[in-house]
Order: sequence, then C-alpha cells, then structure tokens
Amino acid sequence: MTETRRISFFALLFFIYFIGVSFLMAYLPLASRLSDSAYMLLSQLICFVPPLLVYFKWSKKNVKETLRLNPLGWKNLLLLLSFGISIQPLMSLLSYLTALFFPNPVEQSVGGIQSSGFLVSFVAVAVLPAVFEECFSRGILLSGYHFLGKYKAQFACALLFGLLHLNPQQFPYAFIVGFIFAFLVERTNSIFASILPHMIINGTTIFSIFATSSETMTTAAAELPQGSVLASLLVVSLLSLPWLAALLYLFLKANPPREELLLLDENGSPYRERFLSPAIITIFAIFIVFGLLPYIMA
Repeated sequence: MTETRRISFFALLFFIYFIGVSFLMAYLPLASRLSDSAYMLLSQLICFVPPLLVYFKWSKKNVKETLRLNPLGWKNLLLLLSFGISIQPLMSLLSYLTALFFPNPVEQSVGGIQSSGFLVSFVAVAVLPAVFEECFSRGILLSGYHFLGKYKAQFACALLFGLLHLNPQQFPYAFIVGFIFAFLVERTNSIFASILPHMIINGTTIFSIFATSSETMTTAAAELPQGSVLASLLVVSLLSLPWLAALLYLFLKANPPREELLLLDENGSPYRERFLSPAIITIFAIFIVFGLLPYIMA
C-alpha cells in the first residue's frame, strides 16, 4: 500500500470513528445535561485526541515534523493576524450564499451557545477546533499526501476538510479556506500559520454571538430583505480585496517558495501517486449519506 493510500485509509477510519462517536454521544444521558458549548468541547476531545494519538503510535512518525510545530516569527504572526481578520467578509459572503440553500448550523445553535457562557464557548468553538482540525488536516493529511505533489496535496487535504464538516452549507467555504490554510502552512512550514487564522475566524463568530442577543439577531435577519444583505456583503467583500491582496504580497515576499524535493520513477519522471482510491470514494459516499441526504429529505 502506498503512502497516499495509507493516509486515505486513515482518513476513512477517522470519518467512521468521528460519525460513530458523534451518534453515540448524542444518546448518552450525559449529553442532555450539558450545555451546547460544553457538549461541543467534550465531543472535540473525544473525536480528535484518540485518533491523533493512535496515528502517531501506529505510523511511528515524528510528531514535530509531521505537524510542522515550527515557530512563525513576528512578521508572519502580524500578517496572519491581519489575514484572519480581513478574510471575514469573504467568509461571511460564502456562508450567506450557501445558507440560501441549506440551513446554517451555527445560526441554529446561537441560543445554546449563549447559554453556555463566553469562555466555554470560545474554547469549544474557536480554540479546540482550530487546534485539532488543523493538526488532522494541515498536519497529518497534508504531510501524508506529499507524494501527490505540493498543490495536489493542498487540494486533497482541503477537500477532506470540507467533507469532514458533513454539512453542505459549510462545505464550500470550508474547502476554500482549507486550501488557503494549506498554502499558508506549506509556505511557512508551520502549522501555526493555519491554527491562528482558523481561531480568529471561529472566535469572531463567538464574539458576534455574545455581542448581540439571539432575539435581536433573529429579528434583524427577518427584517432585512435578502437582496439588501447580499448587496452589503458583496460591497464589504469587494472593499476587503485590495487589503487582502496587499497582505498576500507581503506574505509571499516574507515566505519565498521552498524547494520541493522530487522523487523520480524508473523512467526518470517525477514520481506521483494517485489521490482517488476506494477509501476516498467511501468518504464521498459517507458525506452524501450523512451530510447531504438528511438536508435533501428534510
């Protein structure tokens, strides 16, 4: 079995474990006594920690090298902080567009998040997902898919990151931001290049939820026509593009491309493995069954 197929098989096992644990926790008596954010916090720990530990025990890979636990430097820190804030309008626009067709799970859980308290909600929604999801996607998957080539590996881990959300409303922007995060990690050779903006994006959602009551948000959303909301999001997104372009220029200047080591096959051509496999096809099927069909049949 090639390295690419091994990492895809691990991804499949993770998807199965993730869904199984999620269903099991939903029926545990403890779940009904926890607030929404406390439940999310506990589920994050149970869903991610065991598979991450098992992977490194099974693969015997170096944790620091695989996860790229390397410092960012102060220039990248400032650039990525600015990036995490500046990309918010585009993320909001993408989220709003997909919410026209599928319900937004975050909006549906606003009341439960507010009742949990800010600190628990921030850790459950911003901190833990940023750490665990990045270690899995931009850590294990991105490193494991290196035989695909740099850009194909970024595409592969972004695709699986989108599918992992098991939600058609979140898939488009999760895929797009997942590819961007993979690019940031590759250029900086640091997992913190994706953890930081991921935490900022999720954290901004928590700040906005606690800054406005759920009743106010619901009333405001109902009163504003869809055309006005879409137009305002488009304008703000367009205004953010020049600043994002400037940040990208500064980032690329501070992080020139690193030399990619090419393995050659017996014919002297660059060695590349194939991404599509039975494991990946099964993951697509899981997404359709557990992520897409419930929304279509509802």
